[in-house]
Amino acid sequence: MTAVVLFVRSREIPAGVLWAVAAMTAVAWFGTGDSPHAVTTAALALALGVAVVGHSLGGPDSTLDRTAAIRWVPRRALHLATIFVVAASVVTAVSPAPAGVILRDAAGFTGLAALAATLLGRRLAWTLPVVTGCVSAGIPAVPEPFALHLLTWAGQQADSRTAFAAAAVLTLAGVTGYVTHGPSRSGDVS
Repeated sequence: MTAVVLFVRSREIPAGVLWAVAAMTAVAWFGTGDSPHAVTTAALALALGVAVVGHSLGGPDSTLDRTAAIRWVPRRALHLATIFVVAASVVTAVSPAPAGVILRDAAGFTGLAALAATLLGRRLAWTLPVVTGCVSAGIPAVPEPFALHLLTWAGQQADSRTAFAAAAVLTLAGVTGYVTHGPSRSGDVS
């Protein structure tokens, strides 16, 4: 149990989860009622929540993480799965958006945070989910042109195959990169 406690504390997970749950609840609440923007606010809530806990995708010293004699692959995979489950559970409990959309977006945003951590480091893991969430919230979900439809995948309705494919690709790329390589050292401050 000591290893789990040390892992959780070193990545500042308790505070991150507390703030992420509060932020997701507040933003998703704006989409309740008869709001036609339930999908958009659910996507924005998920983006914000995953961005907040994205900071936990690496420890304060990436060199120490890389040289530690432990198996990182299962830890990293479990960490991403936990982020997905927490984000999807909180937004599903608050938002009237379809559960399929919430699960799709939670997976996509988790993949985006993992991809950003892999490419940019843990300090910038928030960037891709926030940018994508803001684009999806700010631009109406339209089927044409295709590039715009693809760019706003998180705000699309549940029947959008393009949105599902985009989320699946982002999830697969982010999870695979993060689980196998871990966070980039470029985000470290010496």
